[in-house]
Amino acid sequence: MKDKLMRVYIYASLMFTAILTTSFTGRALAPGGEKAFLGRWDIEVKGAGYGDPNSWPGWSGFCWFELTMDNGILKGRIQEGGGATTNVIDLKFENNQLSFRPSSRKTAVWTATVKGKRLEGTVNTPIYGKDTRTWTGVRAPTWPAKLPNRKPLKPIDLLGIPVSDWLLQYNDRPIGWIIKDGILMNEGKGANNIYTKQKFQDFNLKVEFNLDPKSNSGLYLRGRYEVSVNDGFGRPLTVHSQGALYGYIVPPVDAAMPAGEWQTFDITIIANRVTVILNGTKLIDNGEIPGLTGGALDASEGEPGPLMIQGDHGTVKIRNLILTPLI
Repeated sequence: MKDKLMRVYIYASLMFTAILTTSFTGRALAPGGEKAFLGRWDIEVKGAGYGDPNSWPGWSGFCWFELTMDNGILKGRIQEGGGATTNVIDLKFENNQLSFRPSSRKTAVWTATVKGKRLEGTVNTPIYGKDTRTWTGVRAPTWPAKLPNRKPLKPIDLLGIPVSDWLLQYNDRPIGWIIKDGILMNEGKGANNIYTKQKFQDFNLKVEFNLDPKSNSGLYLRGRYEVSVNDGFGRPLTVHSQGALYGYIVPPVDAAMPAGEWQTFDITIIANRVTVILNGTKLIDNGEIPGLTGGALDASEGEPGPLMIQGDHGTVKIRNLILTPLI
């Protein structure tokens, strides 16, 4: 009788614990269920992006996804390979499969399942053509909590590199850049996005640039993280503004100058932290880089990458481009 009462007590205790868990979290979570999807993921959509005639121009196929849980409620955001990061809606977890839609593109449907240490899924959206595409995701790197100390190496004058030695992001258009009188300039919206053959991890970048009215460009650190360069003088500050970490960090003040004036950037990237100084004003101070920005060259966040300059959104001139590696 005593053993029977003990078994009843243990069973009741377990049921009470389950009820409490459900009450406070919205539902009890099975190990390996939704929890297996939590975190940040670097994604590659197979056969999509640059070079695919069925894909939207400017969308690279290299994406980023984050899933979190707040009081038992799943929340997510996604960068689909172009444009800014957006929240996701209609998050569902059924039969060990996660599904959702980006809030900015409600017709797109993403699904995901856990396969070992990877995510595998499908995406159905006009961005990547008419057909449903498959994709794979790996966990984003675990970055150091404290920034390591770095020392500068010899600065590299990137304007000393002939235009012909830069690599091209688009394989279906000409380079569209020239160097004239010591100034690197593109030919408006028909130009390519160009990037260095050499790859870098941590570095400081000093740039002197000049924009035509309504022009738009960008500096891609490691080929993955865009610092916005655009004619935004006097406009409301957003994640697209000059000096923003595109899609993530809004500049606190407008430090831009009017189009036609020469301006300066002083940018430092160490691990997943970036500092951006525009025209002598610090806009971002060791700001966290959550993940890939739109138009990235690849999704290999833990590896060194090139410097890429966006050339397909308007005319930009550059007369100083000095990169100093940090080790």
